[in-house]
Amino acid sequence: MSMSLKKYRLTRDERAQIKQRFKRTGELTRKKLIEYIPAMLITNLSTLLLISVDGLVVGNLVGGKALSAVNIFSPATLLIGVISTLIASGIGICLSTGVGANDPQKLLRTKSAMKKMMAIAALFVAVAQIPAVNLIISSYHLSPEMEAMTRQYAIGVMISSPFGLISTVGVHQLQIVGKMKALMWLAITEGVTNLVLDIVFVSAFQMGVAGAGFGTAGANIVRCTTTVLFLVKKTSVFNSHGVKSGWKECKEILFYGLPDASHALITAAQNYFIMLVILSTLGENGGIIKGTCAFAFSVTNVLISSVQGSLRPLMGLMIGSKDHDGTRMLLRQGFGFVTIFVSIIVVIIELFPGMFYHFHGVNEIPSGGELSLQLFAASFLFAAFNTIFRLYYSNRKDTRFSSTLTVAGHAAIPLIAFILTRFLPGPFLWLGNLIAELIILAFNLKRYTYWLEKDNAEQDKDEKTFYLTVTPDKAVEASQMIRRFAKENGYPSDIAYSVGLCMEEMVAYIEASQDDAEIDTQIIVRFSHNAAHFIIIDNGRCITLDDDPKSQALITNNYALIKKLAKSAQHRYVLNLNYTMFEF
Repeated sequence: MSMSLKKYRLTRDERAQIKQRFKRTGELTRKKLIEYIPAMLITNLSTLLLISVDGLVVGNLVGGKALSAVNIFSPATLLIGVISTLIASGIGICLSTGVGANDPQKLLRTKSAMKKMMAIAALFVAVAQIPAVNLIISSYHLSPEMEAMTRQYAIGVMISSPFGLISTVGVHQLQIVGKMKALMWLAITEGVTNLVLDIVFVSAFQMGVAGAGFGTAGANIVRCTTTVLFLVKKTSVFNSHGVKSGWKECKEILFYGLPDASHALITAAQNYFIMLVILSTLGENGGIIKGTCAFAFSVTNVLISSVQGSLRPLMGLMIGSKDHDGTRMLLRQGFGFVTIFVSIIVVIIELFPGMFYHFHGVNEIPSGGELSLQLFAASFLFAAFNTIFRLYYSNRKDTRFSSTLTVAGHAAIPLIAFILTRFLPGPFLWLGNLIAELIILAFNLKRYTYWLEKDNAEQDKDEKTFYLTVTPDKAVEASQMIRRFAKENGYPSDIAYSVGLCMEEMVAYIEASQDDAEIDTQIIVRFSHNAAHFIIIDNGRCITLDDDPKSQALITNNYALIKKLAKSAQHRYVLNLNYTMFEF
């Protein structure tokens, strides 16, 4: 061994010290989540207002039978929404991973396919829902009065469905482009509009339960129109620059949307069969219990969906760039947030279950109503974990596993509930949700272990990747560490020198471009036999790696050197983050 190599050989303690000094802190993604979650929270609260306001208004202004009718129709509402979920989730994942992969042409083809799929899906929903809704309502064998009220409510909801689909797609599009404040205000507008129209139609115009349906239709039309106008005028989401898409891009959207769509489909089917069990066990008053339980979960799901929506663009970015370390950090942070949020709600439900009935104007709680809600709430935290895992597997393109698990696990809920009612009192049917979520979580954990092992096994023997968080004051030391690492592992010293120098200059630029704000970075360095791949993500001011004089003025003095050092340099400014890739 030559003396030059010996001086670069590190002891185990030295390795540990270096790893600890430049260990990924997770501050960048944590700050982004903290930035996104409040906007998503307000957005989802407004969406909750849109979804739950019908039951709240008719329960307080019309009565318990009207409340029951609204909730008896809810499985049909969920079924209609499956297509919205399929298209919206698929588009969201294709857009976010396309950004992460830094493939402009593919991104343009995705945008082109997205416009086609939105139009086709909206038309399909408008037509296909008519026989589906009629079949579902008829299958309940309700009393004439209850069936009439359910059909009256259905008319307005069916009018709103195509507009709701476009709005749902718009939610994912706004998340991907980082327009969280716009998303928040659009949702508030929709929720408030629905509330006002419900009160006007139900109370002032004396339209009864039908007025709630028409209020939902009016709110969806307003939201759809304003969302599309905003996206067209303020973003480039619909701008595909004339690039044409083929069946491949449309197929990808459908494929990536399958896990969430299968979850929505099985949730709709589960709600339908659960409703049958509830009606046979608890009678038509079971609609009140079901509605209250659904409202409690909707409140909880506001928090779950806020974390999931905040994770979505970041996870697409991390997985698209094959940043496995960043993805794992992001998952841990997501699990931490939902654990705190959901636990608080569950404790409130367990202590004060009657409060959720009183919100709906129900003063005489049906027999077993409070126990039903308490047992149902026991599944909420595990449902939150499974939601985060489903997002992860969707982005990993593991759609077959996620879809199969979702369908199998949730399809078992009505069966488990039916079996429980054969041996236990009626309220214990809600334990079926807890049992199913625990089974799904066990399989999710097993699959996650598989992916961890796969990521390690697929690492090229001649390729080594390491991850860093580098602050400006430690940039030179980190650069020296990169060169030592390359020398020790037999990688070319000239490439290692170029990578280290480029990193120093990038970190220096970030510091210079950001006045007093705290800088956070996530860095990936991937060495192979005769090349290196360097990625840096930071929250500094927008970096523009082009030849425009104004842009160059923002770059450090060694801007020209950076461009000469690297074979290629690609940059995107997404989610208010610089995402810059270099090839050496």
